[in-house]
Amino acid sequence: MDLRVAVLILALIAFHAPSQAQFGSGKGEKKMGQARTDSGKNAIQASGLRPVYPVEARCPEIASPYASPTRYDGSARAPWAFGGLHGGIDISLDEGTPLLALAAGTVAMKGEGGMLEGIYLWLRHAPEDTGLAYWVYSKYQHLESMPDLEHGAPVRLGQVIARSGRTGTVGKHYGMSGYPHLHLTTRKSPEDVVTVGSRESFGGAALLDPLAIYHEAGAVPIPYATADGKIATPGARVVWPVACRPK
Repeated sequence: MDLRVAVLILALIAFHAPSQAQFGSGKGEKKMGQARTDSGKNAIQASGLRPVYPVEARCPEIASPYASPTRYDGSARAPWAFGGLHGGIDISLDEGTPLLALAAGTVAMKGEGGMLEGIYLWLRHAPEDTGLAYWVYSKYQHLESMPDLEHGAPVRLGQVIARSGRTGTVGKHYGMSGYPHLHLTTRKSPEDVVTVGSRESFGGAALLDPLAIYHEAGAVPIPYATADGKIATPGARVVWPVACRPK
């Protein structure tokens, strides 16, 4: 075979072969890589659950629920991320609002991603922490600053673990002002074998509507803690991730 022909064939093969960058992970992940989250344990299906807030207190409410195709402002979500559906719940908050551990547990990971993520914190909750039959991994996103908690540190129910912010929201759809809020993602696993991190590096835990945690724990209405750190619902093992104020 003529050498020039062979070189041309190899060049064409290299051009059409999928590059590793198309399936990247972490901070520089491409849109095609993010679109992988539409199947398997990352598939999103509406749970049909609705929050029941306590009548005696004012709790920050969900602005965009799990599996919603729209943001808090009614605009459509990006179709390439989770098939255009919301992978958690959004609660609109002022910057610096204290965020609470929804259950006792340990710090599993913290870090900073790019757009749609920002500074994040993962907590790991054993069945004995929540009273549920599975392990829960909760992710708090768009934090104001990196939490002052070390990997493996224990956290107690209702403990202030971080503060809300707008990291990962500045620019593009939200403009330079960003969108201060808490995005809460939860995942479940029958065993404690999950490695959590940025974006899709979850290691097998299935996505879960955060409301299911309160529903399955028998919590109707949603249990909560107050700004002074008191657990307002007797015997509760899970609480709303933001403090509620008595009416």
